[in-house]
Amino acid sequence: MVILHEVAKFLGEKRRSDVLRLLSSPSLEWERSDQLGRTTVGRMWQLANSAMHKRPEMIQLSTLMASVVYDEMYRSIPALLPDPANLLPQVFPVRMEGNAEEPPAQWAHKDEARGRHPFATSLYYAEVENVAGGALALHDSSGEVCTRIHPVADQLVAIAGDQVHSVEPLTAGKRITVVTNFYQT
Repeated sequence: MVILHEVAKFLGEKRRSDVLRLLSSPSLEWERSDQLGRTTVGRMWQLANSAMHKRPEMIQLSTLMASVVYDEMYRSIPALLPDPANLLPQVFPVRMEGNAEEPPAQWAHKDEARGRHPFATSLYYAEVENVAGGALALHDSSGEVCTRIHPVADQLVAIAGDQVHSVEPLTAGKRITVVTNFYQT
């Protein structure tokens, strides 16, 4: 199974605007993902450290995204996720700014924390402006790209937690994605 679920116009303009407002808070510090040791290159940023996730803005964002993503996934694929009391959501934003000379990209990988893969990984495209490239690429067991999903603002894409995926180079434009992973407690 490659794509578990895909929803256009997931949050709607009001909630999407709220997400972008939370992410633009001046109290959040961002650092280049490659300097944080992530599987990325180029102009891609994530929150600078774990203390950023304890800021009120991120607690509010995490609560919102974990609940609406869980509800949507449970509604569409009820057998996938256990009771939310047995889940630990991980929510983190990723900001990419396209550049032809130093395009951001993410190498093929599987999401994991402490050696475990999540039940599911979701990507919510909070902002997508004038992008060239930057598609989510899903890989088959041989490592070949089998599916490309081009980012669209207010779109949610859910994939299996052990799905190998990457992000192709973004040569122009801007995108902000909120990733939500659900792990067993």
